[in-house]
Amino acid sequence: MTQLSETQVVEAGKPHGRSPMSMSPDEVLTPKLSDSFAMDGRVLLIAAVFCLLFMHYNYLPLFHSDVWGHVAYGEWILQHGRLPASEPFVPLADGVPVVDTAWLGQVILGLTGSSGDPEWFSHLFAVTAVATLLVLMRVFYLQAGSAGVAACATVLAWLTGWTRHAVIRPEMFGSLCFAVLFWLVVRNDDARSRSGRVPSSDSEARPTAWWEWLAMPLLFAAWSNLHGSFVVGYAVLGCYALGRALEVLGESRSVGAVFNDRRFRRWVVLGELAVVGTLLNPYGFDLILHTFLFPANPNLNDVLEWFPLEMVSLEAFPMAASWIGLVVLLRHSRARMAASDILLLLVFTSAVCLRVRMIAWYAPVLWLVLTPHLGDVFQQLAASNRTASLRRAAQPLYVRSFRITLFLGLLVWVTFTFSPIARPVLGGKPRPADKVFSNDTPLGVTKYLRVHPPEGMVGNPQWWGDWLVYDGPPDIQVFMTTNAVHVVPARVWKDYLAFATAEEGLTRRLNRYRINTIVVCKKLQPSLEEKVRTMPGWRVVFEDEVGLIAQRTSMAQHGRRPQPNNVAHAALRASR
Repeated sequence: MTQLSETQVVEAGKPHGRSPMSMSPDEVLTPKLSDSFAMDGRVLLIAAVFCLLFMHYNYLPLFHSDVWGHVAYGEWILQHGRLPASEPFVPLADGVPVVDTAWLGQVILGLTGSSGDPEWFSHLFAVTAVATLLVLMRVFYLQAGSAGVAACATVLAWLTGWTRHAVIRPEMFGSLCFAVLFWLVVRNDDARSRSGRVPSSDSEARPTAWWEWLAMPLLFAAWSNLHGSFVVGYAVLGCYALGRALEVLGESRSVGAVFNDRRFRRWVVLGELAVVGTLLNPYGFDLILHTFLFPANPNLNDVLEWFPLEMVSLEAFPMAASWIGLVVLLRHSRARMAASDILLLLVFTSAVCLRVRMIAWYAPVLWLVLTPHLGDVFQQLAASNRTASLRRAAQPLYVRSFRITLFLGLLVWVTFTFSPIARPVLGGKPRPADKVFSNDTPLGVTKYLRVHPPEGMVGNPQWWGDWLVYDGPPDIQVFMTTNAVHVVPARVWKDYLAFATAEEGLTRRLNRYRINTIVVCKKLQPSLEEKVRTMPGWRVVFEDEVGLIAQRTSMAQHGRRPQPNNVAHAALRASR
Protein backbone atom coordinates (compact mmCIF):
# COMPACT_ATOMS: atom_id res chain seq x y z
CA MET A 1 0.00 0.00 0.00
CA THR A 2 1.48 3.40 -1.02
CA GLN A 3 2.47 5.67 1.88
CA LEU A 4 1.63 9.39 1.50
CA SER A 5 3.88 12.05 2.93
CA GLU A 6 2.57 14.71 5.28
CA THR A 7 2.77 17.28 2.47
CA GLN A 8 0.82 15.04 0.13
CA VAL A 9 -1.86 14.51 2.77
CA VAL A 10 -2.20 18.25 3.28
CA GLU A 11 -2.38 18.91 -0.46
CA ALA A 12 -4.96 16.13 -0.87
CA GLY A 13 -7.15 17.86 1.68
CA LYS A 14 -7.20 21.12 -0.32
CA PRO A 15 -10.14 21.29 -2.72
CA HIS A 16 -8.92 22.55 -6.14
CA GLY A 17 -5.57 23.60 -4.59
CA ARG A 18 -7.09 26.22 -2.26
CA SER A 19 -5.67 26.59 1.25
CA PRO A 20 -7.93 25.96 4.28
CA MET A 21 -7.65 29.66 5.20
CA SER A 22 -9.44 30.63 1.98
CA MET A 23 -12.30 28.12 2.46
CA SER A 24 -15.67 28.92 3.97
CA PRO A 25 -16.53 27.28 7.34
CA ASP A 26 -19.06 25.01 5.63
CA GLU A 27 -16.37 23.74 3.26
CA VAL A 28 -13.85 23.02 6.04
CA LEU A 29 -16.35 21.37 8.43
CA THR A 30 -17.99 19.00 5.99
CA PRO A 31 -19.51 16.06 7.95
CA LYS A 32 -17.89 12.72 7.17
CA LEU A 33 -20.35 10.64 9.22
CA SER A 34 -23.72 9.49 8.02
CA ASP A 35 -26.66 11.73 8.90
CA SER A 36 -28.07 8.86 10.95
CA PHE A 37 -25.49 9.74 13.63
CA ALA A 38 -26.97 13.24 14.01
CA MET A 39 -29.31 13.23 17.02
CA ASP A 40 -32.06 15.59 18.04
CA GLY A 41 -33.04 17.04 21.40
CA ARG A 42 -35.62 14.34 22.08
CA VAL A 43 -32.94 11.65 22.03
CA LEU A 44 -30.82 13.72 24.39
CA LEU A 45 -33.71 14.06 26.86
CA ILE A 46 -34.47 10.34 26.72
CA ALA A 47 -30.80 9.52 27.25
CA ALA A 48 -30.74 11.86 30.25
CA VAL A 49 -33.65 9.96 31.81
CA PHE A 50 -31.90 6.61 31.38
CA CYS A 51 -28.64 8.03 32.72
CA LEU A 52 -30.44 9.22 35.85
CA LEU A 53 -32.07 5.80 36.24
CA PHE A 54 -28.71 4.08 35.91
CA MET A 55 -27.15 6.28 38.58
CA HIS A 56 -30.18 5.71 40.80
CA TYR A 57 -29.82 1.93 40.54
CA ASN A 58 -26.06 2.00 40.91
CA TYR A 59 -26.23 4.06 44.12
CA LEU A 60 -29.04 2.03 45.72
CA PRO A 61 -27.83 0.46 48.99
CA LEU A 62 -27.77 -3.32 49.05
CA PHE A 63 -30.75 -4.60 51.00
CA HIS A 64 -30.11 -6.64 54.14
CA SER A 65 -32.51 -9.48 53.35
CA ASP A 66 -32.67 -12.40 50.91
CA VAL A 67 -30.15 -11.16 48.34
CA TRP A 68 -27.43 -12.52 50.62
CA GLY A 69 -29.17 -15.87 50.87
CA HIS A 70 -29.13 -16.14 47.08
CA VAL A 71 -25.44 -15.18 47.05
CA ALA A 72 -24.72 -17.84 49.69
CA TYR A 73 -26.62 -20.42 47.63
CA GLY A 74 -24.62 -19.49 44.54
CA GLU A 75 -21.33 -19.80 46.41
CA TRP A 76 -22.44 -23.17 47.82
CA ILE A 77 -23.27 -24.47 44.33
CA LEU A 78 -19.93 -23.27 42.96
CA GLN A 79 -18.06 -24.82 45.88
CA HIS A 80 -19.80 -28.21 45.74
CA GLY A 81 -20.35 -28.41 41.99
CA ARG A 82 -23.97 -29.52 42.36
CA LEU A 83 -27.40 -28.26 43.40
CA PRO A 84 -28.43 -28.68 47.04
CA ALA A 85 -30.81 -31.56 47.71
CA SER A 86 -31.98 -29.92 50.96
CA GLU A 87 -31.66 -26.55 52.66
CA PRO A 88 -27.89 -26.18 53.34
CA PHE A 89 -27.96 -23.33 55.87
CA VAL A 90 -30.90 -23.97 58.21
CA PRO A 91 -30.44 -27.13 60.34
CA LEU A 92 -34.14 -27.26 61.19
CA ALA A 93 -34.90 -27.83 57.49
CA ASP A 94 -32.30 -30.54 57.04
CA GLY A 95 -33.73 -33.48 55.15
CA VAL A 96 -36.59 -31.51 53.61
CA PRO A 97 -36.25 -31.67 49.79
CA VAL A 98 -35.44 -28.39 48.03
CA VAL A 99 -36.21 -27.39 44.45
CA ASP A 100 -33.86 -24.52 43.66
CA THR A 101 -35.87 -22.55 41.08
CA ALA A 102 -33.23 -19.82 40.72
CA TRP A 103 -29.99 -21.77 40.75
CA LEU A 104 -28.49 -20.12 37.66
CA GLY A 105 -29.32 -16.63 38.91
CA GLN A 106 -27.75 -17.57 42.25
CA VAL A 107 -24.61 -18.81 40.50
CA ILE A 108 -24.32 -15.47 38.69
CA LEU A 109 -24.63 -13.69 42.04
CA GLY A 110 -22.10 -16.08 43.56
CA LEU A 111 -19.62 -15.37 40.77
CA THR A 112 -20.22 -11.66 41.24
CA GLY A 113 -19.47 -11.99 44.94
CA SER A 114 -16.24 -13.87 44.26
CA SER A 115 -14.60 -10.54 43.45
CA GLY A 116 -14.68 -9.67 47.14
CA ASP A 117 -16.13 -6.24 46.40
CA PRO A 118 -19.84 -6.00 47.34
CA GLU A 119 -20.26 -3.01 45.02
CA TRP A 120 -20.21 -5.43 42.09
CA PHE A 121 -23.71 -6.49 43.13
CA SER A 122 -24.81 -2.88 42.61
CA HIS A 123 -23.11 -2.81 39.21
CA LEU A 124 -24.82 -6.03 38.12
CA PHE A 125 -28.18 -4.77 39.35
CA ALA A 126 -27.85 -1.40 37.59
CA VAL A 127 -26.87 -2.96 34.26
CA THR A 128 -29.65 -5.57 34.43
CA ALA A 129 -32.35 -3.11 35.50
CA VAL A 130 -31.51 -0.52 32.85
CA ALA A 131 -31.21 -3.22 30.18
CA THR A 132 -34.73 -4.34 31.12
CA LEU A 133 -36.05 -0.79 30.72
CA LEU A 134 -34.27 -0.38 27.38
CA VAL A 135 -35.85 -3.58 26.05
CA LEU A 136 -39.25 -2.39 27.27
CA MET A 137 -38.73 0.93 25.50
CA ARG A 138 -37.90 -0.93 22.30
CA VAL A 139 -41.12 -2.94 22.71
CA PHE A 140 -43.18 0.21 23.22
CA TYR A 141 -41.48 1.86 20.24
CA LEU A 142 -42.48 -1.06 18.01
CA GLN A 143 -46.05 -0.49 19.14
CA ALA A 144 -46.24 3.31 18.92
CA GLY A 145 -43.60 4.19 16.30
CA SER A 146 -42.60 7.17 18.44
CA ALA A 147 -39.54 7.38 20.67
CA GLY A 148 -41.24 9.99 22.83
CA VAL A 149 -44.31 7.83 23.45
CA ALA A 150 -42.10 4.79 24.09
CA ALA A 151 -40.00 6.68 26.63
CA CYS A 152 -43.12 8.01 28.34
CA ALA A 153 -44.60 4.49 28.56
CA THR A 154 -41.32 3.15 29.95
CA VAL A 155 -41.22 5.76 32.71
CA LEU A 156 -44.88 5.12 33.52
CA ALA A 157 -44.20 1.37 33.75
CA TRP A 158 -41.31 2.09 36.11
CA LEU A 159 -43.50 4.35 38.26
CA THR A 160 -46.30 1.77 38.36
CA GLY A 161 -43.95 -0.85 39.77
CA TRP A 162 -41.77 1.51 41.81
CA THR A 163 -42.42 -0.39 45.06
CA ARG A 164 -40.39 -3.30 43.63
CA HIS A 165 -37.62 -1.36 41.87
CA ALA A 166 -35.06 -1.92 44.66
CA VAL A 167 -35.34 -5.72 44.63
CA ILE A 168 -31.84 -7.16 44.13
CA ARG A 169 -32.35 -10.89 43.71
CA PRO A 170 -32.63 -13.39 40.82
CA GLU A 171 -36.04 -11.86 40.12
CA MET A 172 -34.20 -9.10 38.23
CA PHE A 173 -33.09 -11.67 35.64
CA GLY A 174 -36.71 -12.83 35.39
CA SER A 175 -37.78 -9.24 34.69
CA LEU A 176 -35.26 -9.00 31.86
CA CYS A 177 -36.57 -12.26 30.37
CA PHE A 178 -40.12 -10.91 30.72
CA ALA A 179 -39.17 -7.83 28.69
CA VAL A 180 -37.53 -9.99 26.00
CA LEU A 181 -40.72 -12.07 25.84
CA PHE A 182 -42.69 -8.87 25.19
CA TRP A 183 -40.34 -8.07 22.33
CA LEU A 184 -41.00 -11.48 20.75
CA VAL A 185 -44.74 -11.15 21.39
CA VAL A 186 -45.02 -7.72 19.77
CA ARG A 187 -43.09 -8.92 16.73
CA ASN A 188 -45.67 -11.69 16.29
CA ASP A 189 -48.77 -9.68 17.16
CA ASP A 190 -50.17 -8.20 13.95
CA ALA A 191 -52.66 -6.11 15.93
CA ARG A 192 -49.80 -4.19 17.53
CA SER A 193 -48.14 -2.99 14.33
CA ARG A 194 -47.33 0.71 14.08
CA SER A 195 -50.09 1.24 11.57
CA GLY A 196 -52.61 -0.26 13.94
CA ARG A 197 -54.25 -2.09 11.02
CA VAL A 198 -55.28 -5.65 11.76
CA PRO A 199 -54.88 -8.04 8.80
CA SER A 200 -58.23 -9.01 7.36
CA SER A 201 -57.12 -12.56 6.61
CA ASP A 202 -54.49 -15.08 7.57
CA SER A 203 -52.74 -14.56 4.25
CA GLU A 204 -51.95 -10.96 5.20
CA ALA A 205 -50.49 -11.88 8.60
CA ARG A 206 -46.73 -11.52 8.92
CA PRO A 207 -45.06 -14.94 9.01
CA THR A 208 -42.95 -15.78 12.03
CA ALA A 209 -39.24 -15.83 11.22
CA TRP A 210 -37.31 -19.06 11.80
CA TRP A 211 -35.14 -17.46 14.46
CA GLU A 212 -38.25 -16.37 16.40
CA TRP A 213 -39.38 -20.00 16.61
CA LEU A 214 -35.94 -20.82 17.98
CA ALA A 215 -35.73 -17.81 20.31
CA MET A 216 -38.86 -18.74 22.28
CA PRO A 217 -37.64 -22.09 23.71
CA LEU A 218 -34.15 -20.69 24.26
CA LEU A 219 -35.60 -17.76 26.21
CA PHE A 220 -37.65 -20.03 28.45
CA ALA A 221 -34.74 -22.44 28.88
CA ALA A 222 -32.67 -19.59 30.29
CA TRP A 223 -35.59 -18.10 32.24
CA SER A 224 -36.55 -21.36 33.98
CA ASN A 225 -33.01 -21.71 35.33
CA LEU A 226 -32.57 -18.06 36.27
CA HIS A 227 -35.81 -17.59 38.24
CA GLY A 228 -39.13 -19.28 38.87
CA SER A 229 -41.11 -16.38 37.40
CA PHE A 230 -41.22 -18.09 34.00
CA VAL A 231 -44.84 -19.02 34.75
CA VAL A 232 -45.90 -15.41 34.14
CA GLY A 233 -44.59 -15.91 30.62
CA TYR A 234 -46.98 -18.82 30.27
CA ALA A 235 -49.79 -16.49 31.36
CA VAL A 236 -48.92 -13.95 28.65
CA LEU A 237 -48.78 -16.52 25.86
CA GLY A 238 -51.95 -18.17 27.15
CA CYS A 239 -53.80 -14.85 27.09
CA TYR A 240 -52.76 -14.29 23.48
CA ALA A 241 -53.85 -17.76 22.38
CA LEU A 242 -57.18 -17.60 24.24
CA GLY A 243 -57.79 -14.02 23.12
CA ARG A 244 -57.29 -14.92 19.48
CA ALA A 245 -59.57 -17.96 19.89
CA LEU A 246 -62.34 -15.78 21.34
CA GLU A 247 -62.03 -13.27 18.48
CA VAL A 248 -62.26 -15.94 15.79
CA LEU A 249 -65.10 -17.69 17.60
CA GLY A 250 -67.00 -14.41 17.88
CA GLU A 251 -66.59 -13.67 14.18
CA SER A 252 -67.22 -17.14 12.74
CA ARG A 253 -69.32 -18.86 15.42
CA SER A 254 -67.34 -21.99 14.53
CA VAL A 255 -64.94 -23.94 16.72
CA GLY A 256 -63.37 -25.43 13.61
CA ALA A 257 -62.48 -21.96 12.37
CA VAL A 258 -60.53 -21.37 15.56
CA PHE A 259 -58.24 -24.35 14.94
CA ASN A 260 -57.86 -23.37 11.28
CA ASP A 261 -56.81 -19.83 12.17
CA ARG A 262 -53.12 -19.30 11.48
CA ARG A 263 -52.60 -16.70 14.19
CA PHE A 264 -54.25 -18.88 16.84
CA ARG A 265 -52.05 -21.82 15.86
CA ARG A 266 -49.02 -19.54 16.00
CA TRP A 267 -49.68 -18.62 19.63
CA VAL A 268 -50.36 -22.24 20.58
CA VAL A 269 -47.12 -23.44 19.01
CA LEU A 270 -45.14 -20.61 20.63
CA GLY A 271 -46.64 -21.62 23.97
CA GLU A 272 -45.71 -25.25 23.38
CA LEU A 273 -42.16 -24.23 22.49
CA ALA A 274 -42.01 -22.21 25.71
CA VAL A 275 -42.97 -25.29 27.75
CA VAL A 276 -40.41 -27.41 25.89
CA GLY A 277 -37.72 -24.83 26.62
CA THR A 278 -38.67 -24.78 30.28
CA LEU A 279 -38.02 -28.53 30.54
CA LEU A 280 -34.31 -27.86 29.93
CA ASN A 281 -33.56 -27.61 33.65
CA PRO A 282 -32.08 -29.95 36.29
CA TYR A 283 -35.53 -30.89 37.64
CA GLY A 284 -37.41 -31.44 34.39
CA PHE A 285 -41.19 -31.27 34.61
CA ASP A 286 -41.04 -31.25 38.43
CA LEU A 287 -39.88 -27.64 38.25
CA ILE A 288 -43.12 -26.60 36.54
CA LEU A 289 -45.24 -28.47 39.09
CA HIS A 290 -43.28 -27.02 42.00
CA THR A 291 -43.56 -23.48 40.68
CA PHE A 292 -47.31 -23.70 40.20
CA LEU A 293 -47.80 -25.21 43.68
CA PHE A 294 -45.36 -22.86 45.41
CA PRO A 295 -47.87 -20.06 46.23
CA ALA A 296 -50.04 -22.60 48.09
CA ASN A 297 -47.35 -23.07 50.76
CA PRO A 298 -49.08 -22.09 54.05
CA ASN A 299 -45.92 -20.49 55.46
CA LEU A 300 -46.11 -17.76 52.81
CA ASN A 301 -49.37 -16.48 54.30
CA ASP A 302 -47.31 -14.75 56.99
CA VAL A 303 -44.87 -13.07 54.57
CA LEU A 304 -45.68 -9.44 53.73
CA GLU A 305 -45.08 -9.58 49.98
CA TRP A 306 -47.43 -12.56 49.70
CA PHE A 307 -50.32 -10.67 51.32
CA PRO A 308 -53.40 -9.72 49.27
CA LEU A 309 -53.61 -6.12 48.07
CA GLU A 310 -54.95 -3.69 50.64
CA MET A 311 -56.03 -0.23 49.57
CA VAL A 312 -54.19 1.22 52.57
CA SER A 313 -50.73 -0.04 51.65
CA LEU A 314 -47.58 0.97 49.81
CA GLU A 315 -48.69 -0.77 46.63
CA ALA A 316 -52.20 0.70 46.72
CA PHE A 317 -51.21 4.15 45.41
CA PRO A 318 -49.55 3.03 42.14
CA MET A 319 -52.34 0.50 41.58
CA ALA A 320 -55.06 3.12 42.05
CA ALA A 321 -53.17 5.58 39.83
CA SER A 322 -52.79 2.93 37.13
CA TRP A 323 -56.52 2.17 37.17
CA ILE A 324 -57.32 5.88 36.82
CA GLY A 325 -54.86 6.18 33.93
CA LEU A 326 -56.39 3.11 32.31
CA VAL A 327 -59.88 4.62 32.39
CA VAL A 328 -58.72 8.01 31.06
CA LEU A 329 -56.72 6.56 28.16
CA LEU A 330 -59.42 4.12 27.08
CA ARG A 331 -62.00 6.91 27.26
CA HIS A 332 -60.13 9.08 24.75
CA SER A 333 -58.30 6.49 22.62
CA ARG A 334 -59.47 5.39 19.18
CA ALA A 335 -57.11 2.40 19.09
CA ARG A 336 -58.47 -1.11 18.99
CA MET A 337 -58.74 -3.13 22.22
CA ALA A 338 -57.99 -6.78 21.48
CA ALA A 339 -59.43 -9.69 23.44
CA SER A 340 -55.91 -10.62 24.54
CA ASP A 341 -55.52 -7.13 26.04
CA ILE A 342 -58.62 -7.60 28.17
CA LEU A 343 -57.43 -11.03 29.31
CA LEU A 344 -53.97 -9.72 30.20
CA LEU A 345 -55.46 -6.94 32.32
CA LEU A 346 -57.87 -9.32 34.05
CA VAL A 347 -55.24 -11.96 34.81
CA PHE A 348 -52.51 -9.66 36.09
CA THR A 349 -54.83 -7.31 37.97
CA SER A 350 -56.32 -10.33 39.73
CA ALA A 351 -52.81 -11.58 40.48
CA VAL A 352 -51.91 -8.31 42.22
CA CYS A 353 -55.13 -8.38 44.23
CA LEU A 354 -54.22 -11.86 45.47
CA ARG A 355 -50.46 -11.26 45.98
CA VAL A 356 -49.04 -7.73 46.14
CA ARG A 357 -45.63 -8.88 44.87
CA MET A 358 -47.23 -9.45 41.44
CA ILE A 359 -47.21 -5.69 40.84
CA ALA A 360 -43.69 -6.17 39.43
CA TRP A 361 -45.22 -8.16 36.54
CA TYR A 362 -48.45 -6.17 36.33
CA ALA A 363 -46.65 -2.88 35.58
CA PRO A 364 -45.03 -3.86 32.24
CA VAL A 365 -48.16 -5.79 31.18
CA LEU A 366 -50.32 -2.73 31.83
CA TRP A 367 -48.23 -0.52 29.58
CA LEU A 368 -47.84 -3.22 26.97
CA VAL A 369 -51.62 -2.99 26.66
CA LEU A 370 -51.89 0.80 26.99
CA THR A 371 -48.99 2.01 24.83
CA PRO A 372 -51.02 1.96 21.56
CA HIS A 373 -53.73 3.96 23.32
CA LEU A 374 -51.17 6.37 24.76
CA GLY A 375 -49.74 6.89 21.27
CA ASP A 376 -53.20 7.53 19.82
CA VAL A 377 -54.01 10.11 22.51
CA PHE A 378 -50.68 11.85 21.86
CA GLN A 379 -51.50 11.99 18.13
CA GLN A 380 -54.85 13.58 18.88
CA LEU A 381 -53.19 16.16 21.10
CA ALA A 382 -50.58 16.89 18.42
CA ALA A 383 -53.32 17.52 15.84
CA SER A 384 -55.31 19.78 18.13
CA ASN A 385 -55.21 23.55 17.66
CA ARG A 386 -54.98 23.95 21.42
CA THR A 387 -51.45 22.54 21.40
CA ALA A 388 -50.18 24.63 18.46
CA SER A 389 -48.17 26.97 20.67
CA LEU A 390 -46.66 24.01 22.52
CA ARG A 391 -45.65 22.39 19.23
CA ARG A 392 -43.96 25.59 18.08
CA ALA A 393 -42.07 25.83 21.35
CA ALA A 394 -40.91 22.21 20.97
CA GLN A 395 -39.67 22.63 17.38
CA PRO A 396 -35.99 23.02 18.44
CA LEU A 397 -36.14 19.52 19.92
CA TYR A 398 -36.71 18.08 16.43
CA VAL A 399 -33.59 19.65 14.88
CA ARG A 400 -30.93 17.01 14.21
CA SER A 401 -27.34 18.02 14.82
CA PHE A 402 -23.94 16.43 15.36
CA ARG A 403 -23.47 18.82 18.28
CA ILE A 404 -26.27 17.03 20.10
CA THR A 405 -24.54 13.72 19.36
CA LEU A 406 -21.41 15.09 21.03
CA PHE A 407 -23.44 16.24 24.03
CA LEU A 408 -25.01 12.78 24.17
CA GLY A 409 -21.60 11.14 24.31
CA LEU A 410 -20.52 13.61 26.99
CA LEU A 411 -23.65 12.86 29.01
CA VAL A 412 -23.01 9.11 28.92
CA TRP A 413 -19.37 9.63 29.91
CA VAL A 414 -20.24 11.93 32.81
CA THR A 415 -22.85 9.44 34.02
CA PHE A 416 -20.25 6.69 33.93
CA THR A 417 -17.56 8.69 35.73
CA PHE A 418 -19.90 9.81 38.52
CA SER A 419 -21.31 6.31 39.09
CA PRO A 420 -19.71 3.70 41.36
CA ILE A 421 -19.29 1.39 38.36
CA ALA A 422 -16.45 3.62 37.12
CA ARG A 423 -14.17 2.85 40.09
CA PRO A 424 -12.78 -0.45 38.73
CA VAL A 425 -11.83 1.41 35.53
CA LEU A 426 -10.87 4.90 36.70
CA GLY A 427 -9.77 4.03 40.23
CA GLY A 428 -10.69 5.83 43.42
CA LYS A 429 -11.71 5.02 46.96
CA PRO A 430 -14.51 2.52 47.57
CA ARG A 431 -17.68 3.78 49.16
CA PRO A 432 -17.96 3.33 52.93
CA ALA A 433 -19.96 0.36 54.18
CA ASP A 434 -22.84 2.53 55.39
CA LYS A 435 -23.32 3.73 51.79
CA VAL A 436 -23.00 0.31 50.15
CA PHE A 437 -25.32 -1.52 52.55
CA SER A 438 -28.77 -0.49 53.77
CA ASN A 439 -29.04 1.14 57.19
CA ASP A 440 -30.66 -1.95 58.71
CA THR A 441 -27.84 -4.30 57.73
CA PRO A 442 -26.40 -5.79 60.98
CA LEU A 443 -22.74 -5.17 60.15
CA GLY A 444 -21.77 -4.92 63.81
CA VAL A 445 -23.61 -8.12 64.70
CA THR A 446 -21.79 -10.28 62.17
CA LYS A 447 -18.47 -8.62 63.01
CA TYR A 448 -18.91 -9.63 66.66
CA LEU A 449 -20.04 -13.17 65.77
CA ARG A 450 -17.00 -13.73 63.54
CA VAL A 451 -14.75 -12.92 66.48
CA HIS A 452 -16.93 -14.83 68.99
CA PRO A 453 -18.48 -17.76 67.06
CA PRO A 454 -21.71 -18.87 68.74
CA GLU A 455 -22.21 -22.39 70.06
CA GLY A 456 -25.40 -24.15 69.09
CA MET A 457 -28.44 -22.61 67.46
CA VAL A 458 -28.79 -18.86 66.88
CA GLY A 459 -32.29 -17.43 67.27
CA ASN A 460 -32.39 -14.66 64.68
CA PRO A 461 -34.81 -12.48 62.71
CA GLN A 462 -35.76 -14.25 59.51
CA TRP A 463 -34.86 -11.17 57.42
CA TRP A 464 -31.32 -11.16 58.88
CA GLY A 465 -30.74 -14.89 58.56
CA ASP A 466 -29.41 -14.63 55.00
CA TRP A 467 -26.91 -11.94 56.01
CA LEU A 468 -25.77 -13.97 59.03
CA VAL A 469 -25.10 -16.95 56.76
CA TYR A 470 -23.25 -14.80 54.21
CA ASP A 471 -21.22 -12.55 56.50
CA GLY A 472 -21.20 -14.48 59.77
CA PRO A 473 -18.79 -17.18 60.98
CA PRO A 474 -18.52 -20.43 58.99
CA ASP A 475 -21.09 -23.13 59.81
CA ILE A 476 -23.30 -20.76 61.80
CA GLN A 477 -26.59 -22.48 62.71
CA VAL A 478 -29.38 -19.97 62.14
CA PHE A 479 -32.99 -20.51 63.16
CA MET A 480 -34.50 -19.07 59.97
CA THR A 481 -33.64 -17.42 56.66
CA THR A 482 -35.81 -15.81 54.01
CA ASN A 483 -35.01 -18.58 51.54
CA ALA A 484 -36.01 -21.25 54.08
CA VAL A 485 -39.49 -19.90 54.86
CA HIS A 486 -41.15 -22.21 52.35
CA VAL A 487 -38.88 -25.15 53.19
CA VAL A 488 -39.14 -25.54 56.97
CA PRO A 489 -42.08 -27.53 58.37
CA ALA A 490 -45.16 -25.53 59.36
CA ARG A 491 -44.61 -26.22 63.08
CA VAL A 492 -41.07 -24.83 62.96
CA TRP A 493 -42.33 -21.74 61.12
CA LYS A 494 -45.07 -21.11 63.68
CA ASP A 495 -42.56 -21.52 66.51
CA TYR A 496 -40.26 -19.06 64.78
CA LEU A 497 -43.06 -16.48 64.54
CA ALA A 498 -43.86 -16.96 68.23
CA PHE A 499 -40.16 -16.52 69.08
CA ALA A 500 -39.73 -13.45 66.85
CA THR A 501 -42.65 -11.66 68.53
CA ALA A 502 -41.76 -12.82 72.07
CA GLU A 503 -45.05 -14.61 72.61
CA GLU A 504 -45.75 -16.50 75.81
CA GLY A 505 -43.62 -19.63 76.16
CA LEU A 506 -40.42 -18.04 74.83
CA THR A 507 -38.16 -19.86 77.31
CA ARG A 508 -39.76 -23.21 76.45
CA ARG A 509 -39.13 -22.65 72.74
CA LEU A 510 -35.55 -21.57 73.32
CA ASN A 511 -34.93 -24.78 75.23
CA ARG A 512 -36.76 -26.95 72.67
CA TYR A 513 -34.56 -25.76 69.82
CA ARG A 514 -31.46 -25.46 72.05
CA ILE A 515 -30.96 -21.83 71.16
CA ASN A 516 -27.93 -20.44 72.99
CA THR A 517 -27.62 -17.09 71.18
CA ILE A 518 -30.35 -14.58 70.35
CA VAL A 519 -29.97 -11.85 67.74
CA VAL A 520 -32.55 -9.05 67.98
CA CYS A 521 -33.47 -6.39 65.41
CA LYS A 522 -34.13 -3.33 67.55
CA LYS A 523 -36.22 -1.57 64.94
CA LEU A 524 -38.71 -4.37 64.28
CA GLN A 525 -38.53 -6.48 67.46
CA PRO A 526 -38.98 -4.13 70.44
CA SER A 527 -41.01 -6.67 72.42
CA LEU A 528 -38.34 -9.35 72.00
CA GLU A 529 -35.63 -6.86 72.95
CA GLU A 530 -37.45 -5.97 76.16
CA LYS A 531 -38.01 -9.63 76.99
CA VAL A 532 -34.40 -10.64 76.36
CA ARG A 533 -33.02 -7.86 78.56
CA THR A 534 -35.01 -9.10 81.56
CA MET A 535 -35.00 -12.85 80.93
CA PRO A 536 -33.16 -14.82 83.67
CA GLY A 537 -30.21 -16.89 82.51
CA TRP A 538 -29.40 -14.56 79.63
CA ARG A 539 -27.09 -11.57 79.24
CA VAL A 540 -26.46 -9.01 76.51
CA VAL A 541 -22.96 -9.47 75.08
CA PHE A 542 -23.14 -7.01 72.18
CA GLU A 543 -25.28 -4.04 71.25
CA ASP A 544 -25.26 -1.23 68.72
CA GLU A 545 -27.90 1.07 67.24
CA VAL A 546 -29.11 -1.67 64.85
CA GLY A 547 -29.03 -4.96 66.72
CA LEU A 548 -28.43 -6.78 69.96
CA ILE A 549 -26.86 -10.14 70.84
CA ALA A 550 -27.73 -12.07 74.00
CA GLN A 551 -26.29 -15.39 75.16
CA ARG A 552 -27.04 -17.87 77.90
CA THR A 553 -25.05 -17.26 81.05
CA SER A 554 -24.42 -21.01 81.35
CA MET A 555 -23.67 -23.16 78.31
CA ALA A 556 -23.14 -26.36 80.26
CA GLN A 557 -26.76 -27.46 80.21
CA HIS A 558 -27.84 -26.02 76.88
CA GLY A 559 -24.66 -25.94 74.80
CA ARG A 560 -25.24 -29.18 72.96
CA ARG A 561 -25.66 -28.98 69.22
CA PRO A 562 -29.24 -29.57 68.07
CA GLN A 563 -30.07 -32.75 66.23
CA PRO A 564 -31.38 -31.17 63.01
CA ASN A 565 -32.64 -34.32 61.37
CA ASN A 566 -34.67 -35.42 64.39
CA VAL A 567 -36.12 -31.95 65.03
CA ALA A 568 -36.96 -31.30 61.39
CA HIS A 569 -38.48 -34.70 60.78
CA ALA A 570 -40.56 -34.59 63.97
CA ALA A 571 -41.84 -31.12 63.06
CA LEU A 572 -42.57 -32.25 59.51
CA ARG A 573 -44.61 -35.19 60.76
CA ALA A 574 -46.49 -32.96 63.20
CA SER A 575 -47.27 -30.38 60.50
CA ARG A 576 -48.72 -33.07 58.27
